[in-house]
This record gives sequence, C-alpha cells and structure tokens, in this order.
Amino acid sequence: MSAHRTATRRDFLRYSAAAPAIMAAGRAIGANDRIAVGVIGLGGRGSYLLDMVLHRVAGKSDVEVVALCDPYQARLNKAAAKVPGAKTYARHQELLQHPGLNAVTIATPDHWHAPIALAALDRGLEVYCEKPMTHTLEEARVVRDRVREKNRIMQVGVQALSWERWRKIREVVQAGTLGKVVAVQGTYSRNNQQGDWNWKIDPGAGPDGAGDLRIDWKQWLGNAPERPFDPDRFFRFRKYWDYSGGIATDLHYHIVAPFHLALENEHPARIAGMGGLWIYNDGREVPDTFLTAADYPGKYSLTVQSSQVNEIGPTMMIRGTHATMHLGDEWEGPQGRSVNVARIVPETPFRRDFRTQWGKDEIVLEGVGNEGDQKHMDNFFDCVRTRQKPNCDADMGYKVMTAIDLSVRSYRENKIFLFDPQAERIANR
Repeated sequence: MSAHRTATRRDFLRYSAAAPAIMAAGRAIGANDRIAVGVIGLGGRGSYLLDMVLHRVAGKSDVEVVALCDPYQARLNKAAAKVPGAKTYARHQELLQHPGLNAVTIATPDHWHAPIALAALDRGLEVYCEKPMTHTLEEARVVRDRVREKNRIMQVGVQALSWERWRKIREVVQAGTLGKVVAVQGTYSRNNQQGDWNWKIDPGAGPDGAGDLRIDWKQWLGNAPERPFDPDRFFRFRKYWDYSGGIATDLHYHIVAPFHLALENEHPARIAGMGGLWIYNDGREVPDTFLTAADYPGKYSLTVQSSQVNEIGPTMMIRGTHATMHLGDEWEGPQGRSVNVARIVPETPFRRDFRTQWGKDEIVLEGVGNEGDQKHMDNFFDCVRTRQKPNCDADMGYKVMTAIDLSVRSYRENKIFLFDPQAERIANR
C-alpha cells in the first residue's frame, strides 16, 4: 500500500471522528410533503440519477429536485436546464446548507463518497450513494456506524438488489433445493478495444476554462493527492487508484452484492485479488483484467473474474452439493446468455432423487431478468417515507466493501488478507 493512501485513510478517520459536532439540519417529512432532493455529481451516472429522480417526480409528485451540484460548469448548466427551479452549486459543502433539504444523491468519483455521505448524514439527510459505497473498507465502517447513529436511510446503488431475480434465487437457496452451497461465481466483462472508461474529454475544459468550460479542480480533488490539472484524470477517473478501485469497485460490486443477498453473507474471512494490465497501454493504473476471490465463514467461496478486453467471463452460478443453479448474465457480456431464465440442474449422484421430488430432470426458473434501475431509486424514496430498511442498506454496502476493497489491496500489495468478521477488523494487517 502506498504511503499516501495510508495517510489519506488516517486523515479521513480523524475527520469522521470530529464530524458529529456538525449541527443536523434535515427537516421532518410530513405525509403530504415532497421529499426535497439535492443531486451531487452530474457526470454520466449522476445525470442518469437525476433522470430517475425526475421520473419519480413525474410519476408520483412526492419528490422535488431543489439543488444541483457539480464542479464542472458545463455539467451543472446542462442539468439546470432540466430543472429550471433548482439552485446550482459548484461545491457540495454549500449544497448541504440548502434550506429544507431532505435527501441527496451522490454520484462522484469514489474518493468523495464517504466524505459527502458523512457530511450529509450529519446534516440529518437521507443518502442515495452510487456504488462503491466508499473508497476504502475503513470508510465503509465509519459510514455504516454513522447511519445507525443518526437513524438515517442510506441506499447504495446496486440496482439488482431491487429486482425480483435475487429474491427468487434466495428462496431457492433457503429451501435447500441446491443442498449446501459451496461456491458462487460470476463475471462482469466487456471488450472495448478503444479503452474502457476512455470517455470523451471536452477540449478547453479545466480550471482556466471560461464559462461552461470552468472546472473547480481543487474541489474535485478533495483529499486526493494534489497535482496539476489532468483532463484524463478528471474525465476518466476510474483509471486511477487515487479516485477509484478499478474493475473491483466499478463492476465487481454489482456481482458480489447480489450474492450477499442470495446467501445472506456476512463479511468474508479470506480475500485475494489477482489480475493485470495486460492490453491497455494508455497510462492507466488499474488492471484491465481482474479476479476477486473470497472465502466466507459459512463455508463457501466466491470468485468474480472480469475483463475489459474479453467479454466471455465465467458463467454465473450458485453451486451446491445437490444441484447447481445456472444464472444468465444480468449486465453486459456476450449475446445468448439469457437474463430472464435460471436453470437448476441436479448433481449426478442426486439425479434420481431430484426427478422423484420434482418430476423433471431440471427446474427452469422464469422471471429472473434485469428490471432496470428505477425500482432501486423508488425503493429509496419509499423507505425515506416508511423508515423501512432499503434493499441495499449501509450494512450490506459495508460487508460487500470487505471483499471489494481487500481484493484491491491484495492485488496492489501482493498478499492475501484475513478478516475477522466478529471483530470487524483485518486480522493480518
């Protein structure tokens, strides 16, 4: 681990310890009140979150967007055109002071997730935060604890957890149809020869840009290492460790979290990460091919293997002693992998018993497809009103971060990490 990253984590923990002194400002929501929302981060994903909030506005009118925030003026102006009445801010610190605010969405680079979430929670606000929950495992625990302390609603943006797919899969597991689950595997793979995450760079944009091209670079960096403005780092932040965990935080989070739901996973006990930068040669730091592997106290193993230069990853499976559940890929990947049907196939020693019980040689489970993202956003707003636990709450987000962040550290430090799920600490730091 780099000396800088260690220092940054300590700085964060010092900040988080002092943060509760901030005066809470969130207002109570009456039965007929609209939930006043501030949208923080208006790049590609943040703009999509804004559209989902506006979809809720159009459908139920129980939500209103009152504030928008982004350090890049062009993005801020584009979003403001969709919500003419919303107040605009270049700094989230100012947005969080907006009068009457109830909730925020966060879609910034990973290194800002925890600081913004903590500041919002200490203002008494509800939080919808894109995955990964945080940049580091230590941050995730602090955020989880703060959510509990402040009794706030936090939803982490893993949309699949609001689909029927994974609840149906969990029912199969809990019914014992598969026997004892011993392993799960999955992938989130692509093949982009132009370089995945090489998003468009706006010419002339930067701290010296005028008008729409103005970027508040210092604000964007936050507690990341100081450096001169670099358009590649700003527009393509997922390629750099200072702001992202690469494939693990961007893609693997979407696979690990649903397996946690299906198996009711706790923290993993042993975690490893492997891979490399095998093809891309564009100055990026994160690998283009990556494996997350983890063993869980419930006596099963997880592997998620992905690549950005080959789309044929391992097929999604839950493997049990009596039967294996074959799952269609739910995100990107090759054509022909159905996302709407899952197959439960008995293991050879149990074929006769399986046919006796079910009257067939395999079970086809339908209606387990991709239902889009809107249900997850709606679940968040519903829970803000009912105070029920959201589908990807802070506790789930924290447990998933254990596998995600420690696989990144394993890769970077060339070691396997051991985690004590009871004490919630790394056992071999």
